[in-house]
Amino acid sequence: MKLKLLFAILIAATSIMSAQDDNVDMLMFDPVYNSYSQKVVSTVILEDGKVVKGFRDDVDRKKGQIYYVKLKDSVTGEKVDFYADDIKEMYLYPGGIEKFGKSSQQMFDMRRWGSRDLQSDLIDQGFIFFKKQLVSLKNKKDERELLMQLINPRFSSVIEVYGDPFAKKTTSLGMGGFNVAGGLAKSYYFKKGDKIFWLEKKNLEDYYEMLFGDNAAFMSKYPKKETKWKMLGEYVFMYTKMSTE
Repeated sequence: MKLKLLFAILIAATSIMSAQDDNVDMLMFDPVYNSYSQKVVSTVILEDGKVVKGFRDDVDRKKGQIYYVKLKDSVTGEKVDFYADDIKEMYLYPGGIEKFGKSSQQMFDMRRWGSRDLQSDLIDQGFIFFKKQLVSLKNKKDERELLMQLINPRFSSVIEVYGDPFAKKTTSLGMGGFNVAGGLAKSYYFKKGDKIFWLEKKNLEDYYEMLFGDNAAFMSKYPKKETKWKMLGEYVFMYTKMSTE
């Protein structure tokens, strides 16, 4: 059993590194995680500013996005429940096979970025960052408050990009019910100003001007008709850089 697990880990790690070489631009976004460690202390920041630390005991979702969290106090062992409307921000650590992708992703980020918009020691340590958002899932459902994973914390000052846990992939390596390596997600949630919306690969040109149309220099460098989905990470990074310099 242990040999099978080790073999699976090696395959996943190799595939992740291969995927980074092939899809380097999209990997400017952090991976979207679906499992979280119960052995590393999580941090929850409530709307009133109170900071709560404890081990992740339970996580419930609506259409993949988190709406409920239960923590086990790291000192007393007491279990405490939180709903998304009580939480402002949250830091969880990746668990299971998915955590192996985080270390390779961090090495890439360290090479790529000289600075980051969101300063946090927890992010530097490999924690996943969540923010509460009022969102209509897939632009179809009634708006609800959910905790969504911010996947561009290092360049999120103008456009915030959130992971879609149910996003279809171009290709992927599936293990334990999750896609852990390979492939490009075909959808994300974007927030610019007060507007948050779901964006699919097939609709990138339709949203191009909403995202980038107020920066003529950017549009000249990256014309609408030449947009490529795999370059989306670079587009968001360069637009942010060109808009804030």
